[in-house]
Amino acid sequence: MQIHLAKPGGERLGPYTIEQVNKDLVGKKYRDSDYWAWYDGADAWVPLYSVPGVVTGSSHSASTASASSASTSAARTQEPEPQPTEPAAPQLASGMPFEGLQQIFIFTTGEGPALTKSPIAVAVFQKIIGADWAKIRVKIPRDVFGRCDIGARLRQQGKIPETAWRAMSALKPELVQQAKSGALRTCVRTFSTEGGELVAVFLFYAK
Repeated sequence: MQIHLAKPGGERLGPYTIEQVNKDLVGKKYRDSDYWAWYDGADAWVPLYSVPGVVTGSSHSASTASASSASTSAARTQEPEPQPTEPAAPQLASGMPFEGLQQIFIFTTGEGPALTKSPIAVAVFQKIIGADWAKIRVKIPRDVFGRCDIGARLRQQGKIPETAWRAMSALKPELVQQAKSGALRTCVRTFSTEGGELVAVFLFYAK
């Protein structure tokens, strides 16, 4: 199995074999919480520690806490995190023109492929964006992050978690920088599917 790695700033590494990744983890070259990963057959980027076959030790909890602490410290010295241009509200529609939509990022607690098979998810995407799913799939770039709790943290904190910005920056650094600087408009929505998956959708629109 070939594994591709991505981290904040858009740095991409790989592909690596599962044996190479495990060797690097055991040798403490990096931690299993440092990277998002994509592997053969995957339909969504997932945390490296959740890739089948990856050796994860007791260091996971500690590294996660350390990363969280580091994010908090960094946040104190950086500009305030950008807020969604439209706060969560009963209405789902973004209220922005489909023609201006540049990118979709989707975070789900489940697996990426399940979303496209969920009638509720497809209906909600169409409601938020204001276009048929077939048109959305063809015209708008989208990236999916699976097995993550961004939706829950977004609801609890009322703002975009720094980990969400880092994850999106790992794949599209220039676009995310434009969004954080205010050059793009950001719309965020969360919802649950019939299977209980909690989904967070990030839409970036041209001004």
